[in-house]
Amino acid sequence: MEHGPPGSASERRQRILEATERLLRRYGPAKTTVADIAREAEIAVGAVYLEFSSKDDIVEELSQGQHRAVMASMRAAAAQDLPFCDRLSAVFDARARGFLELAGSGEHACDLVHCQSRAVKAAHARFLDEERALLSDLIERGARAGELDAADPELAARALLRAYASFSPPWLFQSSREEVEAVLSAVHRIVLLGLAARGPSR
Repeated sequence: MEHGPPGSASERRQRILEATERLLRRYGPAKTTVADIAREAEIAVGAVYLEFSSKDDIVEELSQGQHRAVMASMRAAAAQDLPFCDRLSAVFDARARGFLELAGSGEHACDLVHCQSRAVKAAHARFLDEERALLSDLIERGARAGELDAADPELAARALLRAYASFSPPWLFQSSREEVEAVLSAVHRIVLLGLAARGPSR
Protein backbone atom coordinates (compact mmCIF):
# COMPACT_ATOMS: atom_id res chain seq x y z
CA MET A 1 0.00 0.00 0.00
CA GLU A 2 1.35 3.43 -0.90
CA HIS A 3 1.99 6.00 1.78
CA GLY A 4 0.74 9.56 1.34
CA PRO A 5 2.27 12.63 2.92
CA PRO A 6 2.73 12.59 6.73
CA GLY A 7 -0.58 12.59 8.52
CA SER A 8 -2.52 11.73 5.36
CA ALA A 9 -5.49 9.37 5.33
CA SER A 10 -3.53 6.68 3.46
CA GLU A 11 -0.70 6.85 6.01
CA ARG A 12 -3.20 6.68 8.87
CA ARG A 13 -4.92 3.68 7.28
CA GLN A 14 -1.61 1.88 6.92
CA ARG A 15 -0.70 2.61 10.56
CA ILE A 16 -4.05 1.16 11.66
CA LEU A 17 -3.54 -2.00 9.60
CA GLU A 18 0.00 -2.51 10.85
CA ALA A 19 -1.00 -1.89 14.47
CA THR A 20 -3.95 -4.25 14.19
CA GLU A 21 -1.84 -6.98 12.64
CA ARG A 22 0.68 -6.76 15.50
CA LEU A 23 -2.13 -7.02 18.05
CA LEU A 24 -3.91 -9.86 16.26
CA ARG A 25 -0.74 -11.93 16.07
CA ARG A 26 -0.32 -11.54 19.86
CA TYR A 27 -3.91 -11.68 21.09
CA GLY A 28 -6.23 -12.74 18.27
CA PRO A 29 -9.35 -10.94 16.98
CA ALA A 30 -11.56 -11.73 19.99
CA LYS A 31 -9.24 -10.02 22.49
CA THR A 32 -8.38 -7.00 20.37
CA THR A 33 -10.57 -3.89 20.60
CA VAL A 34 -10.72 -0.70 18.56
CA ALA A 35 -9.36 1.14 21.60
CA ASP A 36 -6.38 -1.25 21.64
CA ILE A 37 -5.82 -0.60 17.95
CA ALA A 38 -5.94 3.17 18.39
CA ARG A 39 -3.48 3.00 21.29
CA GLU A 40 -1.10 0.75 19.33
CA ALA A 41 -1.31 3.02 16.26
CA GLU A 42 -0.90 6.11 18.48
CA ILE A 43 -4.02 7.79 17.12
CA ALA A 44 -7.43 8.69 18.53
CA VAL A 45 -10.22 6.10 18.52
CA GLY A 46 -12.26 8.40 16.30
CA ALA A 47 -9.47 8.40 13.72
CA VAL A 48 -9.80 4.63 13.39
CA TYR A 49 -13.45 5.07 12.43
CA LEU A 50 -12.50 7.63 9.79
CA GLU A 51 -10.79 4.78 7.93
CA PHE A 52 -12.84 1.71 8.90
CA SER A 53 -16.47 1.33 9.92
CA SER A 54 -15.68 -1.44 12.43
CA LYS A 55 -13.01 -3.71 13.82
CA ASP A 56 -14.35 -6.48 11.59
CA ASP A 57 -13.58 -4.37 8.52
CA ILE A 58 -9.95 -4.07 9.61
CA VAL A 59 -9.67 -7.76 10.41
CA GLU A 60 -11.25 -8.73 7.08
CA GLU A 61 -8.81 -6.57 5.12
CA LEU A 62 -5.85 -8.11 6.95
CA SER A 63 -7.23 -11.62 6.48
CA GLN A 64 -7.77 -10.97 2.78
CA GLY A 65 -4.16 -9.84 2.54
CA GLN A 66 -2.92 -13.09 4.06
CA HIS A 67 -5.15 -15.16 1.79
CA ARG A 68 -4.09 -13.13 -1.28
CA ALA A 69 -0.42 -13.84 -0.51
CA VAL A 70 -1.10 -17.59 -0.34
CA MET A 71 -3.17 -17.45 -3.54
CA ALA A 72 -0.40 -15.55 -5.35
CA SER A 73 2.04 -18.35 -4.48
CA MET A 74 -0.46 -20.94 -5.70
CA ARG A 75 -0.97 -19.09 -8.99
CA ALA A 76 2.79 -18.85 -9.50
CA ALA A 77 3.09 -22.60 -8.94
CA ALA A 78 0.27 -23.27 -11.42
CA ALA A 79 2.01 -21.14 -14.06
CA GLN A 80 5.25 -23.13 -14.03
CA ASP A 81 6.32 -24.92 -17.20
CA LEU A 82 5.85 -28.40 -15.74
CA PRO A 83 3.68 -31.45 -16.44
CA PHE A 84 0.18 -30.79 -15.09
CA CYS A 85 0.41 -33.38 -12.28
CA ASP A 86 3.59 -31.65 -11.10
CA ARG A 87 1.86 -28.27 -11.29
CA LEU A 88 -0.97 -29.57 -9.12
CA SER A 89 1.44 -30.89 -6.50
CA ALA A 90 3.32 -27.57 -6.62
CA VAL A 91 0.05 -25.68 -6.05
CA PHE A 92 -0.74 -27.69 -2.92
CA ASP A 93 2.87 -27.39 -1.72
CA ALA A 94 2.68 -23.61 -2.15
CA ARG A 95 -0.60 -23.46 -0.25
CA ALA A 96 0.80 -25.46 2.67
CA ARG A 97 3.99 -23.38 2.82
CA GLY A 98 2.05 -20.13 2.68
CA PHE A 99 -0.18 -21.03 5.59
CA LEU A 100 2.64 -22.62 7.61
CA GLU A 101 4.69 -19.43 7.42
CA LEU A 102 2.00 -17.79 9.54
CA ALA A 103 2.38 -20.35 12.31
CA GLY A 104 5.76 -19.02 13.42
CA SER A 105 4.87 -15.34 13.37
CA GLY A 106 2.91 -15.02 16.60
CA GLU A 107 0.81 -17.01 19.04
CA HIS A 108 -2.43 -16.01 17.31
CA ALA A 109 -1.10 -15.35 13.80
CA CYS A 110 -3.05 -18.31 12.40
CA ASP A 111 -6.27 -16.62 13.53
CA LEU A 112 -5.88 -14.36 10.50
CA VAL A 113 -6.77 -17.33 8.27
CA HIS A 114 -8.88 -19.48 10.57
CA CYS A 115 -10.96 -18.56 13.61
CA GLN A 116 -14.56 -17.86 14.59
CA SER A 117 -14.36 -14.22 13.48
CA ARG A 118 -17.03 -13.36 10.91
CA ALA A 119 -14.49 -11.23 9.06
CA VAL A 120 -11.93 -14.03 8.80
CA LYS A 121 -14.61 -16.50 7.70
CA ALA A 122 -15.70 -14.10 4.93
CA ALA A 123 -12.14 -13.69 3.67
CA HIS A 124 -11.55 -17.44 3.81
CA ALA A 125 -14.76 -18.16 1.88
CA ARG A 126 -13.53 -15.92 -0.96
CA PHE A 127 -10.18 -17.72 -0.90
CA LEU A 128 -11.91 -21.11 -1.20
CA ASP A 129 -13.82 -19.92 -4.28
CA GLU A 130 -10.62 -18.70 -5.93
CA GLU A 131 -8.80 -21.89 -5.00
CA ARG A 132 -11.49 -24.08 -6.54
CA ALA A 133 -11.51 -21.98 -9.72
CA LEU A 134 -7.69 -22.17 -9.99
CA LEU A 135 -7.68 -25.96 -9.66
CA SER A 136 -10.60 -26.42 -12.04
CA ASP A 137 -8.86 -24.32 -14.69
CA LEU A 138 -5.56 -26.18 -14.23
CA ILE A 139 -7.27 -29.57 -14.46
CA GLU A 140 -9.24 -28.53 -17.54
CA ARG A 141 -6.08 -27.39 -19.30
CA GLY A 142 -4.30 -30.59 -18.28
CA ALA A 143 -7.15 -32.65 -19.69
CA ARG A 144 -7.06 -30.72 -22.98
CA ALA A 145 -3.32 -31.36 -23.17
CA GLY A 146 -3.98 -35.09 -22.73
CA GLU A 147 -2.05 -35.24 -19.45
CA LEU A 148 -4.97 -35.52 -17.01
CA ASP A 149 -8.01 -37.79 -17.04
CA ALA A 150 -10.88 -35.57 -15.92
CA ALA A 151 -14.20 -35.49 -17.78
CA ASP A 152 -15.54 -32.99 -15.23
CA PRO A 153 -12.76 -30.59 -14.12
CA GLU A 154 -15.01 -28.85 -11.56
CA LEU A 155 -15.86 -32.17 -9.90
CA ALA A 156 -12.20 -33.22 -10.00
CA ALA A 157 -11.21 -29.93 -8.35
CA ARG A 158 -13.74 -30.44 -5.57
CA ALA A 159 -12.54 -34.02 -5.07
CA LEU A 160 -8.91 -32.90 -4.86
CA LEU A 161 -9.79 -30.27 -2.28
CA ARG A 162 -11.52 -32.93 -0.18
CA ALA A 163 -8.48 -35.20 -0.49
CA TYR A 164 -6.13 -32.40 0.56
CA ALA A 165 -8.41 -30.93 3.25
CA SER A 166 -6.06 -31.85 6.10
CA PHE A 167 -3.35 -29.68 4.51
CA SER A 168 -5.35 -26.49 5.00
CA PRO A 169 -6.32 -24.53 8.13
CA PRO A 170 -6.96 -25.47 10.88
CA TRP A 171 -5.71 -29.05 10.57
CA LEU A 172 -2.50 -27.96 8.90
CA PHE A 173 -1.42 -26.19 12.08
CA GLN A 174 -1.70 -29.33 14.22
CA SER A 175 1.46 -31.00 12.87
CA SER A 176 5.11 -30.02 12.54
CA ARG A 177 6.27 -28.57 9.25
CA GLU A 178 8.47 -31.64 8.67
CA GLU A 179 5.55 -34.02 9.13
CA VAL A 180 3.31 -31.94 6.88
CA GLU A 181 5.88 -31.95 4.08
CA ALA A 182 6.49 -35.71 4.35
CA VAL A 183 2.81 -36.67 4.41
CA LEU A 184 1.93 -34.15 1.69
CA SER A 185 4.55 -35.71 -0.60
CA ALA A 186 3.08 -39.17 0.05
CA VAL A 187 -0.46 -37.92 -0.68
CA HIS A 188 0.74 -36.43 -3.97
CA ARG A 189 2.00 -39.85 -5.05
CA ILE A 190 -1.25 -41.56 -4.10
CA VAL A 191 -3.87 -39.03 -5.15
CA LEU A 192 -2.41 -37.39 -8.24
CA LEU A 193 -1.46 -40.73 -9.74
CA GLY A 194 -5.19 -41.41 -10.12
CA LEU A 195 -5.68 -38.20 -12.08
CA ALA A 196 -2.85 -38.81 -14.55
CA ALA A 197 -4.05 -39.80 -18.02
CA ARG A 198 -3.30 -43.38 -19.00
CA GLY A 199 -1.92 -44.30 -22.37
CA PRO A 200 -3.81 -46.80 -24.53
CA SER A 201 -3.77 -50.28 -22.98
CA ARG A 202 -1.67 -52.88 -24.74
